[in-house]
Amino acid sequence: MKKQDKKDFPDRKNYIKLLPAAAVIAAVAVTGVQGKAGSTQKVQSESADVKDAEELTGLITTAYSYEDFSDGTSSSAKTGKTASKKAKAGIKKGTAKTLPDESQKTSATGQGTTSTPTVSVPEGGYKDGTYQGSGTGFGGTVSVQVTISGGKITSIDVLSASGETPSYFASAQGVISRMISGQTPNVDAVSGATYSSNGIIQAVQDALSKAANTDAKTTPTPTVKPVVTAKPTPKPTSIPKPAENVTYKDGTYSAEAEGFDGSVKVTITIKNGKITKITNTNTDTKEYFSKAWSKIQPAILKKQGVYGVDTVSGATFSSNGILEAAQKALAKAETTTAKPTVKPTATPTPTAEPDIPEPDTPTSEYQDGTYTGRARGYSGFVYITVTIKDGKIIELTNTNTDTDSFFKKAWKVLQPAILEKQSVDGIDTVSGATYSSNGILGGTQKALEGAKITPTPTETPVPTVTPEITVTPTPTVIPEATPTPELTAVPTETPTPEPTEEPAGRYRDGTYTGSGAGNYGAGSVTVTVTISGGQIVEASYSTLDDEEYFDEAWNSIYNQVMGSQSADGLDAVSGATFSSQGIIQAFQNALSQAQN
Repeated sequence: MKKQDKKDFPDRKNYIKLLPAAAVIAAVAVTGVQGKAGSTQKVQSESADVKDAEELTGLITTAYSYEDFSDGTSSSAKTGKTASKKAKAGIKKGTAKTLPDESQKTSATGQGTTSTPTVSVPEGGYKDGTYQGSGTGFGGTVSVQVTISGGKITSIDVLSASGETPSYFASAQGVISRMISGQTPNVDAVSGATYSSNGIIQAVQDALSKAANTDAKTTPTPTVKPVVTAKPTPKPTSIPKPAENVTYKDGTYSAEAEGFDGSVKVTITIKNGKITKITNTNTDTKEYFSKAWSKIQPAILKKQGVYGVDTVSGATFSSNGILEAAQKALAKAETTTAKPTVKPTATPTPTAEPDIPEPDTPTSEYQDGTYTGRARGYSGFVYITVTIKDGKIIELTNTNTDTDSFFKKAWKVLQPAILEKQSVDGIDTVSGATYSSNGILGGTQKALEGAKITPTPTETPVPTVTPEITVTPTPTVIPEATPTPELTAVPTETPTPEPTEEPAGRYRDGTYTGSGAGNYGAGSVTVTVTISGGQIVEASYSTLDDEEYFDEAWNSIYNQVMGSQSADGLDAVSGATFSSQGIIQAFQNALSQAQN
């Protein structure tokens, strides 16, 4: 009977020794179940059974309820003597053993690999879509589905992993979050679940191999742009002092430079050898650029050059961009012909005859210079700037508040057509962008009207050569003036106080800048006025006001000032009152400085 009892309970001691291990298994099982509940990944149920907490408790209880019967006695047949042994027996304390790591299972059991695979990520990134792939885990095939959206890995779902041990597989799924956050299938396996980790990694790599974007353009360059924002040492000091004999050729010149966080393009118009207008287009930070432009633009006009113009404190990088671009533009206009050499050529009358080719200009119909016209597009105003050189349209640029998609469609067809025809006549609107087309054609038409040659003002410079000849007879008059009272009869000098000089004498020649309070308060509008021969010949502005309102106000007030040659009694523009008042105030301040 003792032998029979022993057969019935062959491994009691072993059960007792396994108690610490059973406790660890219970903890692992609970962690696995929690891992499964929290994860968004789908894992099909496995064939392997996991003992729940109740079963494990039962096993532990059973193991503890059995006594050590190695001495051959049954529990029912124990004597008092045996009972006293029971007290001494107790539970033998076994040495704690760690659970085997899945990655340490023998290669005979695991089907996958312990070496984590790596693949190269395609240069063009991944195409949007859903892709499936498979790999080999510990117990067989692991299948996944990878979703790509916007060229990025957005989700990885496990479709099947029936051969994997749930507790290990739950840990292995940690590689999924790493792959999504790192946007790469090349990650490390989870320690203690190497086979299952590598199965998932392999499956994702297989899926992504089908998603390679071969025809994508690699443009990760935008990230490089911020590097430009690295703060270099300011370079305005590198602007050389121009030579004294440097003059500027008439025309319009543009150049670009880098501002604070974008490019700055400055366009300078030279007329009669002087800088008469400075405009810009830029992608720089508005706040810094406006601060720099409002001070530097009038300073360049006043100094007639870039040398000696300081950067604006608090907008150094934008200032450098403006100064550098302006310097480059002026370099294109520079001519080193010494002025003295020009005078000798003017003395011989034959030089006046080469000016006769000027009658050829009327055939071109347009006068050299830069002209701007405005017209309404689909959803805003279109401003077209036309540059004429040697009587021909050489450049056509725009600024607009129109709907971008329609405007671009019309512009890319009409701009080259106008340059080719040298006119807007006979050019049709673009289908699907009719209103924007009308804005471009109308703006160009108005600009060209301003450029048309009317009476021949070009012939007026020729008489200026003849007065020099009249200077020669005057010496002969002087001896005749010696006879007595005929000196008083020099009524020839009465024409000298010509009435023309009175209006001309109203202002002193030069460039004057004034500011006014526009929509954004004091100093938000700056106007620079150029006086030549006592007349207002040019005016330019810089402003912080909204372009839509300001442009309408400027066009009206500018025409009033040029017509009346005064800033008094001007009418504000309805719907743009604040901007109008700022412009009028700035004109008045500038002209007050120019008054004799």
